[in-house]
Amino acid sequence: MKKLFLSLAAFAAVVGGHAQLSDRENYDQHIKLGARPKAGDAALQFVVPLSEGTEAQGQFFGNLLSTGDLLTFKYYDTDTQVKRFGIRISTDNWSNKGTIADSTALTPPPADNLKEFKSKSVDRQFNLAFGEEMHYSPKNIFDVYAGGEVLVGLGKVKSRDYQLFDNGDEFESVSTTNTYNLGFGLVTGFNVFVAELPISLGIEYGINGMWTFGGKTRVSETSNIDGTTTEAEWVSQETDFNGAPDDHQYSKLSRREFNMNTNQMIRLNLHIYFGTGKE
Repeated sequence: MKKLFLSLAAFAAVVGGHAQLSDRENYDQHIKLGARPKAGDAALQFVVPLSEGTEAQGQFFGNLLSTGDLLTFKYYDTDTQVKRFGIRISTDNWSNKGTIADSTALTPPPADNLKEFKSKSVDRQFNLAFGEEMHYSPKNIFDVYAGGEVLVGLGKVKSRDYQLFDNGDEFESVSTTNTYNLGFGLVTGFNVFVAELPISLGIEYGINGMWTFGGKTRVSETSNIDGTTTEAEWVSQETDFNGAPDDHQYSKLSRREFNMNTNQMIRLNLHIYFGTGKE
């Protein structure tokens, strides 16, 4: 009798447990995680790249508070449509010129008999990134979104060197390197809002690619030696398609690079939201 009672009790426990699993109802729970941004709000965006891709490989939307990073922002057109943009402008100009002192007054006199020189270099970079996000239901605990972005970049490096010697000989060299970048990205990600602060942390990843045009250097040299003028012009590049140093001088050279991959861009996002007074 005792064994029968224990068997019935065990059977009842199994049936009861099965009924609980089969008839489970979701618990209606509301979690307060801070106010989400709405139409008219904006955000400062700080980005920490988590992948190893370089700018030439599509990792072009970072802002780790380092020199050369893009300034990145977001603006909410509506509660779910967000514009994103970043900008980078850099320039580094350098120039000098001088006249060498009378060689008879120098001990020992200069070996090259240089009389005057002029040097000038310019290094300019401009990158503009822009895109749009579509956010899903604001009722979700995670602020999930998908979107796309485009980057346009221009770069120019130019240098000029001029030398005049005591005997009237002259030498001038001008080199110019132009670079053009065009990148794209399709991304998805999510944000988690911190307590009740206007701050969120999130992760973003996707597929992106970058075209790089130019990157070759055009060099022209002019010399006037003993009254004879000589001119030469060629094109060079720092590295070849294998990435090895290239010392050749080309009469014509075409250079283009394209790189694309999934998960080439993975980044951690920090947003600080603020109102703009527009709705």
